Amino acid sequence: MVKYIVLILLVSVSLFANLQEKIENFISSQEYSKEENLLKVLFKNSDSFYRVSDGNVDSLKVIKVLEDNGLFKLFYNKPITLKVKFITKKNPLIFMKVIKGSLESIGYNYFLTTRATKKENEFIWIINLKTKHLINPLLFSDELVKRGCEIEDIEKKDDNLWVYKINSDGARLNAKKIDLDTNVKLKKPIEPYLIYSNDAVKIKIRTSFSDHWYPSVVFLDSALHVISQTKIDDRTYVLKLDVPQDSKYIRIGDIYTLDNIKHGLSIYLSSDIQQ
Repeated sequence: MVKYIVLILLVSVSLFANLQEKIENFISSQEYSKEENLLKVLFKNSDSFYRVSDGNVDSLKVIKVLEDNGLFKLFYNKPITLKVKFITKKNPLIFMKVIKGSLESIGYNYFLTTRATKKENEFIWIINLKTKHLINPLLFSDELVKRGCEIEDIEKKDDNLWVYKINSDGARLNAKKIDLDTNVKLKKPIEPYLIYSNDAVKIKIRTSFSDHWYPSVVFLDSALHVISQTKIDDRTYVLKLDVPQDSKYIRIGDIYTLDNIKHGLSIYLSSDIQQ
């Protein structure tokens, strides 16, 4: 009985030690010492801050508590070059698209890629961005979840370098779904349209007569590899194309500028090979 109690105490001490290390990583050991009494109250149920899936500290839960209590700093005193390292295991092309879309959704539209490396079972993408505030991990996580990804761990290497380990097994693009055999009018694009092919066998694209469309249509597979593409350097009003069997996505734009389709496009995905 005594051994059992001792074992429980050792496990509890170990859990809190790991949790304390993660907290210190986010706010610094000096800040931890300063706020130690408060932190012990906030994180007294230490076992609830561990992920069931892998037993590691849940970085997002820790950050949520710290942020709610004003202990997680999101702002720098002056603009800096923030370096962010993303690590995943699958779907590099879709992963990069997901990260880019997620960052844009929370206001980060400009950044520079400094490294993109694919090793055996790991893909690393490092970006730099000029900013006065840290990427908010909670908002960023919400956007990733919308796109089928999940943050597994977050680590602060230093004030200007953060590392995100992300599970991208279920990564999906924020593509538009269009029902088969239904004509759908799309509004003026701010970037090329990306739609699901939806197992269609044919696609018909129609533009406004007041526009000057020079088609660029690319069929992509589930990993974003190009299957086929059509580019036409002639003004086009109606374009009909066969959809390749392995197509997952269709990217539609203009070979010159999206201003050429400022009134949008009408899309018809056909399930009938005869249409």
